[in-house]
Amino acid sequence: FGSSHSGTGSTWIGSVVRCRPQDVMAELKDLQELPQLSDVDSTAGDAASGRLRLPGWRRGPAVAAAALAAAALLLAAGAAVASQRGSAVGPADGSRASFRTRAATVVLAEEADAKSEGAPAKAATEEELDDEKEVKDDKPKEVEKKKECKLAHADDKPSLFCWAVMYPGDVDLIKSQFTGRAGIFACNDYAVIGKEAMKIGTDDCGDDFNTWQEDLPTVSKGQYGVNAMTSSWLNVPVFTLCWDRLLKSGKVWEQDFTVKMDPDAVFFPDRLGGILLQHKGKPIFTTNCRYWGGDQVGKLFGAIEVLSKQAIGAYKGKMDTCKNLPWQGWGEDYWMQHCMNALGIPAVGMFDQVSDNTCPLGGGAPCTDGKKIVFHPRKDAGQWWDCWKQSAGPQMVAK
Repeated sequence: FGSSHSGTGSTWIGSVVRCRPQDVMAELKDLQELPQLSDVDSTAGDAASGRLRLPGWRRGPAVAAAALAAAALLLAAGAAVASQRGSAVGPADGSRASFRTRAATVVLAEEADAKSEGAPAKAATEEELDDEKEVKDDKPKEVEKKKECKLAHADDKPSLFCWAVMYPGDVDLIKSQFTGRAGIFACNDYAVIGKEAMKIGTDDCGDDFNTWQEDLPTVSKGQYGVNAMTSSWLNVPVFTLCWDRLLKSGKVWEQDFTVKMDPDAVFFPDRLGGILLQHKGKPIFTTNCRYWGGDQVGKLFGAIEVLSKQAIGAYKGKMDTCKNLPWQGWGEDYWMQHCMNALGIPAVGMFDQVSDNTCPLGGGAPCTDGKKIVFHPRKDAGQWWDCWKQSAGPQMVAK
């Protein structure tokens, strides 16, 4: 009885109906006899009469028990009010019809034996609540476990964010590296950018690892000395778009260095970390190829490109300087070196640590060399893993 009302022949106090105890007892008896919901008796002409139902009540023994309990509370409340006022409450004739005009008649949806069926129903309800509670209790544990999970190299120092661009011919190679947790997938964090959204696999924390989809433009190869400074891909438009995505992601600020890798480069991040440690916190980029022995600066070849967080900050601050370079006819690695030079970022040479067969003086090292950071190129997964295993050695392969 959730409202206050006063009208002809009846008075409500809050949610308690004024009535005589004997009237409530009579109504209580009716509760056990009536089989269905009925209209409120309006024989006394109550202007507020109408259909009163109890939406949402469950039929059965539980309803019977609830209705009887409500009637008992009503009886106690009526008696208390009568006692306080020191006089009987209700019409002089005490008729049940008059009582109905002052109290909404609660009727049962169906007959039930509360004594025989009430206990099992209650037990079932408690069991359901217990099950629900267990499910709810498990959710915080799952969230807590997820927060505690760390990938194997999450705490490596100095920290590396490694990424690669994936074309259709690279899919098997990259998936294989992810499965083996090698190459860029042995860095603190990593990403793969491709033209299609694709699941690469599931990491050690149970999360799906997917490519970052970008509408990468189609590019062509150049002809050195004819229309380009390289005979490789004229892919500056691809990588300017990728760098925009990396900056937007914010991941380049979370690690000490960002490392761009070619998918066909066999790569050992732990060896790179040893070289970069002394340059942590400084604006630097790396070069990895010499055209002649006396070249102290060297060239940046795209198998591996390393930029410190501070160098990326300089790029972000003067991005237009780099994007407005005359890059038509350039490869992205040639563009990036000219970009760093324009920004005044010093180069750190890794000539002895990178074996790149596309570099005039930098290739040909055997994969058994355990000091090389990169062996390039190894075009298919079989070649890639053969070289990786030879360089890693039996102890690393066993792990």
